[in-house]
Amino acid sequence: MASSPSIDIFPSAPIAPVSKYIFSGFLEHLGRCIHGGVLPAGPTNFPYTPRNPCPSKDYVETPKELLTPSGFRKDVLEILRDELQMPLVRWPGGNYVSSYHFEDGIGPKEQRKRRPELAWGGEESNQFGTDEFIEWCREAKMEPFVVLNMGTGTLAEALHWIEYCNGTGDTYYANLRRKHTGRDEPYNVVYWGLGNEVYGPWQVGQMTAEAYAAAARQWAHAIRLLDPNVKLVGCGETGVTQWDAVVLDGLADKVDLHSIHLYTGFGPRDRSQTEREFARSVYGPEAAEYAIETCRGLIQKSRLARNVSAPVKIAFDEYGPWDETVGTPRNGLEQIYTLTDALAMASWLNVFVRQSDVVALACNAQSVNVISPLMTRPTGVLRQATYYPLLLFSQYMREGTAVRLAVNGSPKFEGETLPTWIGTVKGPPNVLDASAVLAQDGKSLRVAVVNRSERESYTVPVRVALAGVDSGREVEVHELWHPDVKAKNEWDGKEHEVVVKTRRAKWTGEWTFREHSFTLLVLPLQ
Repeated sequence: MASSPSIDIFPSAPIAPVSKYIFSGFLEHLGRCIHGGVLPAGPTNFPYTPRNPCPSKDYVETPKELLTPSGFRKDVLEILRDELQMPLVRWPGGNYVSSYHFEDGIGPKEQRKRRPELAWGGEESNQFGTDEFIEWCREAKMEPFVVLNMGTGTLAEALHWIEYCNGTGDTYYANLRRKHTGRDEPYNVVYWGLGNEVYGPWQVGQMTAEAYAAAARQWAHAIRLLDPNVKLVGCGETGVTQWDAVVLDGLADKVDLHSIHLYTGFGPRDRSQTEREFARSVYGPEAAEYAIETCRGLIQKSRLARNVSAPVKIAFDEYGPWDETVGTPRNGLEQIYTLTDALAMASWLNVFVRQSDVVALACNAQSVNVISPLMTRPTGVLRQATYYPLLLFSQYMREGTAVRLAVNGSPKFEGETLPTWIGTVKGPPNVLDASAVLAQDGKSLRVAVVNRSERESYTVPVRVALAGVDSGREVEVHELWHPDVKAKNEWDGKEHEVVVKTRRAKWTGEWTFREHSFTLLVLPLQ
């Protein structure tokens, strides 16, 4: 019997206010993220990893009129600030942070030490350090989120870094900040990460979960003595592992957030396997939702064991579509995204909205050039297909309260997923994926729907409990669709192949969601 799906939305059943911080970003000293992205590329900071350096003859200077007075790229900054309205950015890594020493990146630039870069290979010039990062955050109107080095770093160094940023007294590192910047006011960095992916063998300074929990507990204690106003983010894994359980048991009373990381969309980009690749990409975020739900239980178990009354939230501070066979260390993790990847991004954001009661922060990795929605040239920015879901969610889904909905009768996807356990442990996912937000003023409902069928469209009744939408009223419709799931935006004559189309339409109580599409409806309430 053919499925006959419907969507029921319950504005009177709130989940939680949507945290603006789930629309945050991430900068790492990798590829062209900093040099060529945040900053113009320079002849000594050419924009690719030194494992595969580009010839210096390819260097093109960015005109000064395209830079801010501080030397940052205006175009990138304006898109992140004014279009995506990114509220917070995580820095300096990522794997990079595990061998980063902040004192190498402060003071006069000509005196800064050039160092071997161990995470991604090559050399680090240290021309973009703490003061430059904070200045960029000020111009971008973002909060800084700084990750501490728990690989080659020490607790003393971490305390010095926090004192440098937040110190208000007549102390050495607070005065050093004043000397370097000419300003008395502290940076007031609130969010501090206790290391990055310390569980991984790829990490400089890998630890066992027990060793990390013991060290991070000592670090957290000392940091709060120095600055009790900070929010500390513990280093989790994927939310479903023994590492997460052990670390939460050790830190539930010491941290404000537990970090988890996950990327989706791995697999061969082979035209003969288009269907397999499409499914792996668009259903991948189901793993993130299961990870969040599992991590929620681990958090509650640890809070009960330690009798912790304060909530511990999840910081999903690295996520996104990433095919590791395409975006590699040799090309600076640059990946051209397709409509398929954009649908995956929309499903990622649906997950965060539905899990608003526990996900307080999420950082799309990364903000420019490195597996990013934005790609740059010396004089321009390309908005990739994945940019558009981020734009729509930021514009319409951040100011309000996530509410419960039910997708009834959706067809189930029974094919291969990545990871494979999505279809077994979690169960076959719905083809239709949706979330809903009640606007802050209560006058409209925003409904985000991803049709993850590659070939089938569905006409779906959309019912709003207790506060319907009058038939015949105009509704606002934003749709991301293209006939080809592999369509992408390109520089040379094909830019904007994949873009959002906006229109107004008469409401009939149902909507036809096209095959492989993302649709955002703005429904006026009675």
